[in-house]
Amino acid sequence: MIMIPGRIPIVIHPFFWLFAFVIGWMNSFSLLGAVIWMGIIFVSVLIHEFGHALTALFFKQKVQIQLIPLGGLTSYEGPKLRLWQQFIITFNGPLFGFFLFLLATAILQAHLLHSPVFISILRMIQIANLFWSGVNLLPVLPLDGGQLLRIGLEAIFGVKGFKAALFVGAFLALLLALYFFFVQQLLAGAIFFLFAFQSFSSWRQSRLVVTSDREEDNRALMIALEAAMAQGKMEDAKHLIDQIRSKVSSGVLFLMATQYLSFLLSQEGKRKEAYDLLLPIEKDLEDNSRLLLHELAAEQHNHQLVVELSSDCYQLAPSQEMALRNARSFAILNQSKPAGGWIQAALQFGPLDIKAILSEKAFASVKDNPEFKEFIDSMS
Repeated sequence: MIMIPGRIPIVIHPFFWLFAFVIGWMNSFSLLGAVIWMGIIFVSVLIHEFGHALTALFFKQKVQIQLIPLGGLTSYEGPKLRLWQQFIITFNGPLFGFFLFLLATAILQAHLLHSPVFISILRMIQIANLFWSGVNLLPVLPLDGGQLLRIGLEAIFGVKGFKAALFVGAFLALLLALYFFFVQQLLAGAIFFLFAFQSFSSWRQSRLVVTSDREEDNRALMIALEAAMAQGKMEDAKHLIDQIRSKVSSGVLFLMATQYLSFLLSQEGKRKEAYDLLLPIEKDLEDNSRLLLHELAAEQHNHQLVVELSSDCYQLAPSQEMALRNARSFAILNQSKPAGGWIQAALQFGPLDIKAILSEKAFASVKDNPEFKEFIDSMS
């Protein structure tokens, strides 16, 4: 990885060169041609990203450019930006690429160069920048055109516009992927299919997004909360959770803050409080929170919920303890066959004292069931 310090730091990932070489080889089928294309791609992507970065710098942002596979990425942070400022930052990337196309065109039109090699390189710069500037303005996320569509629709319709941009981007990306597959441009088809999948996944997840989730101040609080949790600063985390939950009462940030709070309460031994927090949002929990709720539900004797979560949670984190927890809940609900099946699953992790387990109160209603006894005997 190459790192170039400066007012606008530049990080170049190794796979950027590999991807550039592959593109160059596909356009030239020669080693020299691939190397020339690598240089053209490097300059073109860098100029494009400088369009974003210089504009962000103008708006007093701290910026960084990364050259990664599939192109570049300019990240920035600083004072809160209005949507029109975000729009200009985004638009100036393709605009700088188009300026590079115009510069190459002007040099060719002025006949300043006479070497066939340099003339050929300038024509390649023309093609690359005109093509990439055009493609990058397609209304497909994560391309700049998709970002411009998102900013525009969000400015007009709020969070509904944000969701609409994701859906439109997914649909158009899928159409483009199918087109490129049809004309046997497999790499382009695969890239747009990936864009379609990402946008569709984001669109499905966005069903929980509310207006407060898109507010920069609230998102900054969540970033600070995640940092505090990662650093083990639990008191700071609690304070940040209180701030978030006082500002939002629904949406993704509310769900995330609530789940973090449930983990903190659970660690403090306040298990019933953690359970009461997670139960109302059970359908929208992340995997770790779902596992915690499975454990807490057993402690609170909500065996029906344990049963409902049993398969999903076991797939997430299979263990003997979880299998036995499932077996007990199924037995308490007088479901003998699955109770036996979970005991069998528990045996996969090591030997068990079956007699001691069956003497537990949880198995009182099924241990004399003929079907259950036959199942247990078959494991002997």
